[in-house]
Amino acid sequence: MYKDFYNLQEKPFDLLPNPNFLYMSSGHDDAYTHLEYAVYENKGFVVISGEVGCGKTTLINYLLRKIPTNLNIGLISQTDVDPELFFKLICRKFGLEYDGLDKGEMIVLFQDFLLRSRQKQIRVALIIDEAQNLPDRTLEEIRMLSNLEAEEEHLVQIILVGQPELRQKLRRSHLRQFLQRVTVHYHLEGLRDQNELKEYIRHRLHVAGCPSYASLFTDQATSAIWAESQGIPRLINYICDMALVHGYADGLMTITEETVNAVIKARSESSLFTSEELNNTEQGEQTSPSHSSTDKETIESIDKLGARVSFLESMVKTQACQLQELISARSTRDQLTLEIFRLLQHDIEKRWDLNARYLQLLKMFKSSNNSHTES
Repeated sequence: MYKDFYNLQEKPFDLLPNPNFLYMSSGHDDAYTHLEYAVYENKGFVVISGEVGCGKTTLINYLLRKIPTNLNIGLISQTDVDPELFFKLICRKFGLEYDGLDKGEMIVLFQDFLLRSRQKQIRVALIIDEAQNLPDRTLEEIRMLSNLEAEEEHLVQIILVGQPELRQKLRRSHLRQFLQRVTVHYHLEGLRDQNELKEYIRHRLHVAGCPSYASLFTDQATSAIWAESQGIPRLINYICDMALVHGYADGLMTITEETVNAVIKARSESSLFTSEELNNTEQGEQTSPSHSSTDKETIESIDKLGARVSFLESMVKTQACQLQELISARSTRDQLTLEIFRLLQHDIEKRWDLNARYLQLLKMFKSSNNSHTES
């Protein structure tokens, strides 16, 4: 919608994890260094955790572009599955035929695949995204995969990527054997300060081809974005994208603090809970630890739903503006065509009136004629 208005080649703040737009903040650079080290040194278990929306999946997609040619990677994102379905997903990712096989047979099939890959000097890595959703039974089966080792190296490298709940899950006493096998771990957070936020926005605008990427958002606007997002990339993307929608609808060539605040207010008003209610709910979670995780996930889902509603409202507003512009910019030919249609409509209405009058007179004539005949 706003790409042409701001001379953009593509949308700079899409919520999709596009590695083309990855901004290497200090935190993302550290996380990638850990990942790169783990991959090249063939470390067994690797855990990358991070806050919701901090860019973990984007970082993984960036890694997939940089992997060495002798590394075969399978990426699994469907994680709330039992062990048997999990091994079916593994076989599918590596192109192994598993129809009719039970879990034990699939493990043997996968082990044979690993041994063949090693003979060809091809390493195998398994990346599991959204790993916080893995059931304990499935986690235990993943730990057992580490037993598939050659004499001097791991046959398969496993990288778990997930939200902070993943760290909490791995610290449980019954999973301590799993935790002991983790050789590399890094926790990714959001951007560290407003300077990184400013560079993050400029970087994405520059990649999208914006000629005024250095000045499109004012310093006051970025300060307002920082205060609302606290450096979480997903929230930054949402606010910036909606600010561009509002800016386009209002014909603004510069995004100011006022525009950003309007987006934040719309997002807040569209949410089912106010900030105060959310805080009260969080306090309630602290007093009810048995339900804290579920309530937190519910609140996050509601907040995302509110953001989605706000986005749809802005879409409607923008489309209404576009329609008004189209109506205002009609050419003379369009106006002439419209006038012709109006004349045709008027002519048809007149013909209809004449036909109706003719039928009425015809009925009167027939009625009169019948009366005269009977006489």
